[in-house]
Amino acid sequence: MKHLILLLTLLPLFTFCGQQKEKEQENKVAQTDTEISTPNFSATYYLLRHAEKDRTDPKNQDPSLNIDGLMRAKRWATYFEPIKIDEIYVTKYVRTKQTISLIAQQKSVSPIRYDPNTIYSEEFLKETNGKTVLIAGHSNTTPQLVNKLIGEEKYKEMDDSDNATLYKVTINGDDTKVETITVE
Repeated sequence: MKHLILLLTLLPLFTFCGQQKEKEQENKVAQTDTEISTPNFSATYYLLRHAEKDRTDPKNQDPSLNIDGLMRAKRWATYFEPIKIDEIYVTKYVRTKQTISLIAQQKSVSPIRYDPNTIYSEEFLKETNGKTVLIAGHSNTTPQLVNKLIGEEKYKEMDDSDNATLYKVTINGDDTKVETITVE
């Protein structure tokens, strides 16, 4: 119980730490229909949807995580503890920032803010070449980005109750693999 209270007390502080490193991806032109060649490219991407959000105010467009979401954020941090992460991307919403805040602190990586509609580009691929990247998104944008990374329309929107699915996309030149992992 002490750990939960400490987590709830400190989480807002971690949510906004390191925002100076934010790269504004929102002004970049999206290359949505253009296929990008990756012959000398290698990277690993972990993509997840934010943890459970507070739904008590249906009019709130930017709710924080609820208690279940805070606990899931802690489980995500435990899952990623042994994994090297070079960069972390979050949307402008509090729930994505809170979902990865413990991981960002654990890895000493400042999250980079991105626009889900424009993140996928040749520049993004160049910036992440040779890196392991964690991307926190939403039920509609996470599968969409996975599809762009793998070059096929394989994944549909996530169910609104699905906060446990993790996509691991590994690209090594023209060899692309995707794994779907459930982290309860």
